[in-house]
Amino acid sequence: MKNNLDEIIKERLENRKQWRNYLGWSLTHRYLASNAKRLYYKDKPLLNLILKLYFLPYNTMKYFFYVCDRHKFDMIETEIRMLKGDKHDEKK
Repeated sequence: MKNNLDEIIKERLENRKQWRNYLGWSLTHRYLASNAKRLYYKDKPLLNLILKLYFLPYNTMKYFFYVCDRHKFDMIETEIRMLKGDKHDEKK
């Protein structure tokens, strides 16, 4: 039973690390796209305002998806720390 639990924890830890890498990659690309968009519209304030108003519902939805993904990333970070901590505690 102990070996089975260790394998489950190890597999879960690998899975969480993969998800952390994916979400980190996704959040980084969103950040880069946002900075590029901000830089592009820096000298076009009127067009920027018009597009922000026109796409307000869509941008609001995108913001909530970002908040959700950021929350998932933070939860996964916590779970990884917990799994690493449990793994070390069991060996002692």
